Amino acid sequence: MSRRAVTDALTRIEFAAELLDDPQAEAWGRAAWAVRNLEGDVAELRQSGKLAKVRGIGEAAIEAIDAVLAQEKPSVLATMEARLPPGLFAIRTIKGLGPKKVKQLWEQLSITTLGELEYACRENRLVGLSGFGDKTQAKVLAELERLRSLAGALRRDQARALLDPIERELLSVDEVVQVEVVGDFGRGEEIVRELAVLVESDDEGQALAAIERAKPRERAVALHLADAETFAAKLVWLTSSSGHRAALSDRARERGLCFDADGLAQDGDGAPLACEIEEDVYRALGLVPTERERRQDGVPLVNQGKAVPALVCREDLVGALHNHTLASDGSATLEQMRVAARDRGLRYLGISEHSESAFYARGLDAERLLTQLTEIDALNVDPDGCVLLTGVESDIRQDGTLDYPDDVLGELDVVVASVHRRHGQSGSEMTRRMVAAASNALTDIVGHPTGRLLLGRAASELDIGAFLDACAVNRTAVELNANPQRLDLSGRHLAMAKERGVKVSIAADAHSAPALVHLDFGVTIARRAGLGPEDVLNALELDALRAWLATRKERARRLFAS
Repeated sequence: MSRRAVTDALTRIEFAAELLDDPQAEAWGRAAWAVRNLEGDVAELRQSGKLAKVRGIGEAAIEAIDAVLAQEKPSVLATMEARLPPGLFAIRTIKGLGPKKVKQLWEQLSITTLGELEYACRENRLVGLSGFGDKTQAKVLAELERLRSLAGALRRDQARALLDPIERELLSVDEVVQVEVVGDFGRGEEIVRELAVLVESDDEGQALAAIERAKPRERAVALHLADAETFAAKLVWLTSSSGHRAALSDRARERGLCFDADGLAQDGDGAPLACEIEEDVYRALGLVPTERERRQDGVPLVNQGKAVPALVCREDLVGALHNHTLASDGSATLEQMRVAARDRGLRYLGISEHSESAFYARGLDAERLLTQLTEIDALNVDPDGCVLLTGVESDIRQDGTLDYPDDVLGELDVVVASVHRRHGQSGSEMTRRMVAAASNALTDIVGHPTGRLLLGRAASELDIGAFLDACAVNRTAVELNANPQRLDLSGRHLAMAKERGVKVSIAADAHSAPALVHLDFGVTIARRAGLGPEDVLNALELDALRAWLATRKERARRLFAS
């Protein structure tokens, strides 16, 4: 957390300095780069005196870092911000607008807010600026529209952080019997637009007061009340999409019942049917229960008596592939990651550091990678309940080839191939690039395939169908990157992978020991897609996984020999 906060502050200072033509702008940029690429904890390095000796971090940067570590705003940043319109920092977040372009907009068109920027785009004013043109203006406008559509939206981790204290506060109230999160979050949506809770209580005032105590002032939280008799039915209603609600309501009418926001009742007199658990609602309608994550439009109801495949659950995951350590841009050692994985019930952990092209993430050159393989071998002499698998997150180059020579990649247990740069290629270019990577015999898994960052960066233009077809032909797995900032592939695309028989790796992409909890977010999205344990690569026991990997390596050897 301290590294991210420090880097963000130094980058903000660099941006402000560039707008103000401060000659130290470049120095601030070097300091931000140095912190981003540090090995170890920033606070510990500062305390030991080592931070001041790092190249690129001067006295001014040390002073700013000290302020951030003390949870204060650096004085140099406060001074610069006072000289700049605050809206310029918001404009900076628009993809494609760096400091030079933001400065142009400010000085030549007097644009200082996102609203003014949108107006200028719609008035066709950006096309006359040097370095802009029609395409840039169109992209800026599209990005503004995307940001507006996401206004007030939250990632699942952000929503969880707000909902946890609300649940705790509600459950501390004597008049509250039980609490369930409903709405977007309760249904497993990737983006949460409304926070909502269902509370069993007969005291609305106490429940509202508890919510007010726990929620941020600017956030609305919808409260739904129920008694013991109606709680389960209302829970089904409030965790269902509009299409699922309509299907259940139609089914209820066919059976002389009424199902709506008030719960499940006899049609006519309106007497509620007692349902102790959610499954009772479906049974009353002659249906197999639909899991919360599957209560979506288009998911068919299933009549009682028919078998429904089990959805994957967290307990099905026996390992996690694609994780980082201090060797690249992680914050924990190999041993710390292994202990954390074992403590979470995992029996194997794949280590996939960044490759040498990812210099910004301290990617490993071939020599450092081979050194890590030796370290992993030494630790595996006594696996202590969790075996470490060697690997790398090999950058997919612009032409679709992978980082490292084939003989280096062939030495690894697992090769994850990912795009980290040039996300803005055209749809045809990106499709060719991803199909080439999926078709590479040494690629075991394609990591975060669309490159999206939820609420941060749109998915790359890509023919997902063509990409997944290539994965199916080459028996390459795809990743569900469970980092809540990514959740990539999406539920819709995962369903397409399942249709093609493509294995899915639910990857924590953990850069720290606590980040292994990302697997929980991934399981939710996998369930939304209808994935079962049989669809998930890391639900395989280690021997079965090794057999799957061995088959791939044998295929690669045959291809290279021919």
